[in-house]
Amino acid sequence: MIFVTLGTHHQPFDRLLSALAEFDPDELVVQYGPGTAPRVRHGAAYMPFDEMLRNFDAADGVITHAGVGSIICARRAGHVPLVVPRRADLGEHVDDHQAELTQALEKRGVVVAVWDTAELRELAADAFARRREPGELPEPRLCPAVRAALGGAVQSKDS
Repeated sequence: MIFVTLGTHHQPFDRLLSALAEFDPDELVVQYGPGTAPRVRHGAAYMPFDEMLRNFDAADGVITHAGVGSIICARRAGHVPLVVPRRADLGEHVDDHQAELTQALEKRGVVVAVWDTAELRELAADAFARRREPGELPEPRLCPAVRAALGGAVQSKDS
């Protein structure tokens, strides 16, 4: 199963929804926001957070907009998500902060950026093969620094 989440932003993201036509609709579970409902195995405009988390965990792969929360949830579930940033020039968002975030995360190798949705299907095979078990993800370098700054008041989940 491939879990696709477009977030809750009020502008539709039809460019990404249209690109899903390259996939078998029976393998897609899609949270599509205010856009047009796609013909897929399961689609919902919005999902409760616990359902979102179950879908991240159950998925073989994740495709998402460049929403920070969606990317974090995908990474916590062991995914290297395909990230399609919303673009202001196409009326998908108010500015290009999603493209900026995607560029930064792509450089770190933690997401697969999809700049051209025509390449989505091709990029999916490689990205989905890189899934790890959630416990295999390295702890971000920032976490020890934050713990140290707090004087050890915050314990790691491994402590």
